[in-house]
Amino acid sequence: MQDADLVQRAAEGDLEAFTLLVESRRERVFWIACHVVGDFELARDVAQEVFLRLFRVIRRFRKGGRFDAWLYRITLHLAIDAARRERPHRQAAPLADLAEGSEPRAPAAAEGLREREVRRIFADLAARLGPKQRAAFVLREIEGMSTGEVAAVLGTTESTVRNHILQARRLLKEGLSARFPEYAPKTRPR
Repeated sequence: MQDADLVQRAAEGDLEAFTLLVESRRERVFWIACHVVGDFELARDVAQEVFLRLFRVIRRFRKGGRFDAWLYRITLHLAIDAARRERPHRQAAPLADLAEGSEPRAPAAAEGLREREVRRIFADLAARLGPKQRAAFVLREIEGMSTGEVAAVLGTTESTVRNHILQARRLLKEGLSARFPEYAPKTRPR
């Protein structure tokens, strides 16, 4: 069944179609939220809130629109709101420390120490990014969406997305050099 048909049926109240939509997008919604909030438990809460909100508003989805962009925009907004609400109350744990057990796409036990360390460092450095920079970077560089898809999700232009990513890379590189110089790329003498 086509996504447009599922969305239409879900908007008409078909719970089976809604369940199929949720199941097909659950993992990506979770990981987008997780990369924004930096915490598995909070990301689970955000994902649940996303699908509750979707259930309430799916009837408003514009037929012929880009459903995934609409859903991921909801995800980003709710994740950013949650991060703002929780930041003063909760110290986010590095993602690698929480990646044990039954989390979706959790790293295998044999995952190398270096990869876990990179995840921890990214979580630490990404906190320096503004919400739009972080969202653009996560969607483009981590989730692998095209610049056009990211622009649709963020409701902006492709050039703005490229600018956010450029700024995010600069801030991440500066933070890496300052806080984790052993991982920073070595500059070549001229």
